[in-house]
Amino acid sequence: MKATALLLSMVVLGGLLAAAPPHAAAAPAHAAVPSAAPVKTAVAKVKASPAAQSGACPTTVGFSAVVAAKGKGTVRYRWVRGDGTKSVVKSFRVNGARKVTVRDRQTFDREVTGWQAVEIIGRKGLSGKARFSVSCDGPPQVWDASHPLPADDTLRSAADVDVSPATHTGVCPTTVTFTATVQVSRVPATVRYQWIDSLTGEDRPETLHFPAGGPRLREVSLPLTVGGSASGWKAIRILSPGGRDSGRAAYTVTCRPGPTPTPTITVTMTPTPTPTTTRPPAVPGRQIVLVSPGDYIGSCVEPVPYHATGSITLPAGAAQTVTAWWIIDGVAGPKLDIPFPASTQARAYLMNSRWSLGKDAAGTHQVGLMVQGGPVQPDTRSYTFTCDDGPNDATLTFRYARVPHHTGDCDAPFALNAAALFMTDRETQVKYRLVADGKPGPVRTKTLKPNLRNELDDLWNVPRQTGSGSGTVRIEVLNHNKPYVQYPYTWTCVPKEPDPGTVRIGSVVSESYHGDCSLRPSTQASARLHAAPGTAISFRWLVDGRAIHILTQTTGPDGFTDTTSSNWAANPSGGTLAIEVVNHNKPVKQVAYQVQCT
Repeated sequence: MKATALLLSMVVLGGLLAAAPPHAAAAPAHAAVPSAAPVKTAVAKVKASPAAQSGACPTTVGFSAVVAAKGKGTVRYRWVRGDGTKSVVKSFRVNGARKVTVRDRQTFDREVTGWQAVEIIGRKGLSGKARFSVSCDGPPQVWDASHPLPADDTLRSAADVDVSPATHTGVCPTTVTFTATVQVSRVPATVRYQWIDSLTGEDRPETLHFPAGGPRLREVSLPLTVGGSASGWKAIRILSPGGRDSGRAAYTVTCRPGPTPTPTITVTMTPTPTPTTTRPPAVPGRQIVLVSPGDYIGSCVEPVPYHATGSITLPAGAAQTVTAWWIIDGVAGPKLDIPFPASTQARAYLMNSRWSLGKDAAGTHQVGLMVQGGPVQPDTRSYTFTCDDGPNDATLTFRYARVPHHTGDCDAPFALNAAALFMTDRETQVKYRLVADGKPGPVRTKTLKPNLRNELDDLWNVPRQTGSGSGTVRIEVLNHNKPYVQYPYTWTCVPKEPDPGTVRIGSVVSESYHGDCSLRPSTQASARLHAAPGTAISFRWLVDGRAIHILTQTTGPDGFTDTTSSNWAANPSGGTLAIEVVNHNKPVKQVAYQVQCT
């Protein structure tokens, strides 16, 4: 299939920013210039949306704030982030009183907690902070040209972004090009998306049309001209239909001065007419520069991701479009039209491909890179793929499991965590996964050491529920002697009180202990407390009627705070657990915990 690269826009950074026009004269020294009163500003309603997010990654988080300004002039502002980065400075005009909602959006492909705030240029300090957290269900999922989105009657979409070159050191200005691969699960389809930039936030919405009978994959290109040393990233956010956002495509530009130009001497002469000739297009080249991991011997419990990078080259000359494509084990992938601008120097474009191999793919494989109008044969690399999980020489023994039980709010999905202890007779690496209600989660890896308690644990999300119910959670080891355990978990939905008071206890999650009670059974609990944002809540846990010391936490901008108790030695016959708020309206919620000795 052929994917046409679309030129969308050009952004100029760094040394290409416009200077003051040379004809602008300075005010005479004797001229009296009236000083304008500074514009008064206030920033409110700083928030992240969503503030707490759990699900598939990559994903995006939006930020907004309301800037109230009064006076006459220009308000300049920027977003400041908890990781130390800052956005570009933006501005708006005000003449009188005005309220402006300012926005930013960032992409995340891993679990993170942080904050963003607004800084008004010329004023000390920051606005209130919009705090956020992102929790990922497994590793980031990549859907690119070599990893197609499965066909489905239900319309879904996905995006991936590559950047070329990712690193530039040399003369500036230079251009880095972002190439986005957008896929759909069926055609016809229309996808609305937007570029997300580390410095400027979200761009205007764009639309891609996938006609009936056409390919389910299209590529769009966005060149970025950089005039000074800089670094950043771009990503794609899918607006509709529902689907997967892309991860970050990061770039770094380090500018160094070029050679001093030689002075030009002009000599006026009568030119001699020469016949007009048409130069043929320059001949492109292709070369594979990386195949990773190359020859492979190791575990195939989960598919092994592969990545190839190739260089498409073109001699100096006029602007020209070059078509190139990957060939994976004899199967040609989609063609990419690469626009090369005119240049007096040789040009190059880095082209990437990703794919995965599973346990049934043992043997020799080949990847090739082909360019139209260049060499007749593709450039190729061969590699071998061997599955070997190693000798099953470690013996793992199950000792106990801790399984959650949810009581409280069920009007939205909620996350639960289960853990199991497997002891080993020697140091070894374990691959395991959690299976909730028959749905396997991502494969995790952990190193276990003998005589140490190393629990294997993981999270999963429970959909919105009503009433009471139960499911099963299973923790299984996928190598060595492959032990596993499976136990029921439960949920009990409690209707919300119509008038709960200042503080409401939204949910309590207790744990049941299953296993060897000679290890002194231990368990813990968690709870979510609701109140107006910024409310300080003092509370304590009570285990079997015994009170634990008082703690104080403050609710975040979304009006809740989560707390987890410390582990306690459980009663072998089970018991009761309660959380008690000791200030405000003093709500209490009590549940039971269970111990099953085997």
